[in-house]
Amino acid sequence: MLVNPFVLPGPTAPEVLAEGAARDQIITAVNQNSARIQSLSVTGAGITIPDTLELPLLTGNIAAERPGRFRLTAGTSFGQEIDVGSNDELFWMWVRRNQPPAVYICRHDQFATSNIRQIMPIEPSWLLAAMGIVDLDPASVFDGPVPHGDGTVEVRSWLPSATGNLQRVMVIDARRAWVVEQHVYDQAGTTLLASAVAESHRYYPVEQVSLPDRVSIRLPLSGLAFKINLGPMQINQLAGDRQQLWTLPTFDGYPQHDLGGAAPGTPLPGQVGPVLNRYNVVPAGHSAYPSNSYPAVAVPYSAPSDQAQPNARPTMGSPTPGPLPRYGWRRFLPGTRLAR
Repeated sequence: MLVNPFVLPGPTAPEVLAEGAARDQIITAVNQNSARIQSLSVTGAGITIPDTLELPLLTGNIAAERPGRFRLTAGTSFGQEIDVGSNDELFWMWVRRNQPPAVYICRHDQFATSNIRQIMPIEPSWLLAAMGIVDLDPASVFDGPVPHGDGTVEVRSWLPSATGNLQRVMVIDARRAWVVEQHVYDQAGTTLLASAVAESHRYYPVEQVSLPDRVSIRLPLSGLAFKINLGPMQINQLAGDRQQLWTLPTFDGYPQHDLGGAAPGTPLPGQVGPVLNRYNVVPAGHSAYPSNSYPAVAVPYSAPSDQAQPNARPTMGSPTPGPLPRYGWRRFLPGTRLAR
């Protein structure tokens, strides 16, 4: 990420935790930070893809509001390319280059049994946590804090979802209570569903809130990976018509296609993964799948699914958790198929 050397650093975040803070103290500090946030928004966020020289490919506007409203619109100087959102009833995904053209939607109450989980293995409300609105139920935490030796600690908890309780691994700054990493696994703790890594944070002294400044997000099962350079956010100051902001959009020539009624395993209608650059990059191995069983998802890069081995991550209640792997971005692997 290119950094402007003439931009002065922001205010220093206070240290809200003492050395060796107990679990309850860490949870309280994380929750107090999030409790001050009802909504946030940012305009002009840069979206980049790993291994593309860290140059912004899209510029986007992002808004989020409790309990689960989210909106990301992004495009280039030639026009809008992506609209992904979630309101109280449903969530949607529109990508200009998808074929067949459509606005794909799914009701929240149908997510658990929907085939959209092929490309969105975790509910969109998780994106609020990725943006920094992290809520921790003390009763859900089953392990930690485990020191990492680099000024962070690891905490593991249940994460309620429509598909049941998932396992969530968080790496937290031991002094400032920043949630640096979030990794969500399936119920068994063996399959990584989503990751959000905050590469830097920004402190907002007026609101007394710390939020990520740059976030790397991965959905390994669908092969999606991208980085958002957020910059300064507006906290609790959503502008414009809120009703319109959270309303399902319409686009000429793009009919609505409801994915909520199709059972898992049902073929998706064409490619519904976001195309974030001018290539359709199919994850290695997907080309071997029968065309009628799993569609090629347009993704920014190719990599294995990074599933943890069963013996590398303990199940709930294990007394001695294994070390948390530190995830990084991978370069193109042999066998990656590029199609212009």
